Amino acid sequence: MKVVVNPDFKQFEGFLTEALNRSYNAENVYRNFRNTVEDVTVDGLRVVVKIFKKPTEFNRVVYSFIRPTKAKRSYEYSLRLLSLGVDVPQPIGYVEKKKGLFFHTGCYVCVYTDYRPVTDFKDKPLDNPQIAAFVDALAEYAASFHSMGLLHNDFNIDNILYKIVDGKFKFQLIDLNRVKFHNHSTLLCAKDISNIHFRDDMMKALIAKYCSIRGLNLKSFSEKVRLNANRYKGITKIKDILLIPLGLRKKRRD
Repeated sequence: MKVVVNPDFKQFEGFLTEALNRSYNAENVYRNFRNTVEDVTVDGLRVVVKIFKKPTEFNRVVYSFIRPTKAKRSYEYSLRLLSLGVDVPQPIGYVEKKKGLFFHTGCYVCVYTDYRPVTDFKDKPLDNPQIAAFVDALAEYAASFHSMGLLHNDFNIDNILYKIVDGKFKFQLIDLNRVKFHNHSTLLCAKDISNIHFRDDMMKALIAKYCSIRGLNLKSFSEKVRLNANRYKGITKIKDILLIPLGLRKKRRD
């Protein structure tokens, strides 16, 4: 078993070593289907433990010899984003466990964040001044993130967190194992934006502000977002039809 600990949190090495056994008392369980995400207080510090689902046999080989595991990427990408000035929860460490010669499962541990998911604003009216300010702030944040050559690749309203500080919105990102660096593709930026499933009026306002900041053609970029959103809906529908009856996917709630 491989255990990697952030030097700033060396005291958590023992906790990390046992984390995959789930021998702790979880205070909250956020997800418990594909991956398990829980928070627990350790030595007075509230932390989040994300235990990744066991990969397929094919991916066990991939994660053993070809591609870094999700746990390792979550940790290393968090450190890298922090070094670039992007706010993410403080990484504590990660664990990789093998079964025989091949990777079996892993987990990632970070400091708990008091930021909230932007789902809070999903059904709010755009004519509310605070909601309009939120949409502008999120567009500015996304434009800044993409202008740095960064793509989240799962830039949805569960993975974008916010907090209001001195009357201004601050944002934080989670679920970071898919982040791409040094990528300035406008098409892929549109795909990132298409994952933010707000109402149409909010999306139009967000895209307009985003394009204004980045100097992009609004009509062209909006079309790219629309096509990606439709493609996502189509793929999701097919997955639901195939996987929900097998118990491999939960029915989505609108």
